[in-house]
Amino acid sequence: MMHLPTIISISILLNVIIGSFLLSLYFLRQQSSYLYWGSSCLIFVCAQIAASLRVFIDFPIITHYLADLFIISAPLAAILGIHAYSQSDKKCRNTCAYVLVAAAVILLLAFDSQFSQLITTAIIAACFSYAAFALRKLHVKRIMHLVLLKLCFVIHALIMVTQFSLLLSDYLGLLQTDLKQVLAVILISHIVITTLTAMIWPLMMFLEHEQVLSDLANRDSLTGLLNRRAFISVSNNYLEQANNNLTKLCALMIDIDFFKRVNDQHGHETGDEALKWVAKKIKSQLREHDLVARIGGEEFAVILPNTSQAQGEILSERIRLAIHNDSFVHNHHEINLSISIGIINHKSGTNNVNELLAEADKGLYKAKLNGRNQVVTMAF
Repeated sequence: MMHLPTIISISILLNVIIGSFLLSLYFLRQQSSYLYWGSSCLIFVCAQIAASLRVFIDFPIITHYLADLFIISAPLAAILGIHAYSQSDKKCRNTCAYVLVAAAVILLLAFDSQFSQLITTAIIAACFSYAAFALRKLHVKRIMHLVLLKLCFVIHALIMVTQFSLLLSDYLGLLQTDLKQVLAVILISHIVITTLTAMIWPLMMFLEHEQVLSDLANRDSLTGLLNRRAFISVSNNYLEQANNNLTKLCALMIDIDFFKRVNDQHGHETGDEALKWVAKKIKSQLREHDLVARIGGEEFAVILPNTSQAQGEILSERIRLAIHNDSFVHNHHEINLSISIGIINHKSGTNNVNELLAEADKGLYKAKLNGRNQVVTMAF
């Protein structure tokens, strides 16, 4: 078995580094989730130090009572961090405070007995189970990191449930074997999983902030689609690939018909919701590798790689019908919307997406002149 003092020393060092780093981020950004998670790491350090002092001193009020309170406080702080990130921590703060006060009173009555271990283990198991449940409120784009964090909490809860079952069986006299070795393995698992959890959280937060910054630079804030700058950049890569591989590619220009009427009659809030609805409808008809962007006002652009003119026309008509055959509903108002689409199939040697979009825009203009709510194909 691994050397327990070495594991504890490494865990203390890592948690001090992670906790101090998270607290420094809190002072820099004033985000309370960093404060709670940093505190959770440092509280766990205090728990390990207090429990380790049992080897050197016989002072149960510190080595058992305070150690147990610290061990309970660490996951409670982590739970507060989760709720703070999802901006739902007000009620949770009170609940966590009640749990901690109740634990402090109960453990004070029996802090130097096997019963205190049972109570502490049961509370920790409940805390980690709830933490795994609370993660459902986090809205993050990198799901894998959220899954890893939830897995850590679930494993931790299972470890604590196992420890509780063993301690309860021993307390009731149902076990005839010595639990020291088993409990030592559980303690090591507890330390390792807690440290791993502490490392995953800041990693996930950093990657989320990176994603947010990327979205701010490349995404339309209203619809979540690519903005014009990002669309042109990626589209030029698609166009280059089409030229190099001698494959077909279509470009679409889409405009919502009479959109000004929506804003004038129902207000700009309704207009914004209509834009989001149309964006969702367009995206729902596209394939995974197709590219769509809101490039201004009520205008959208689409690139269809590996798509012939006939295929592009079929897909464009599908988009038009998806909007024409459905009604946008907002604030109990049912609004019928339609779109006009111009389509162009690229010719080998075209090196600039703006040229394609300009030709597709001519088709869009014709579609509007011809009465709107239709698809017009342009010859390049």
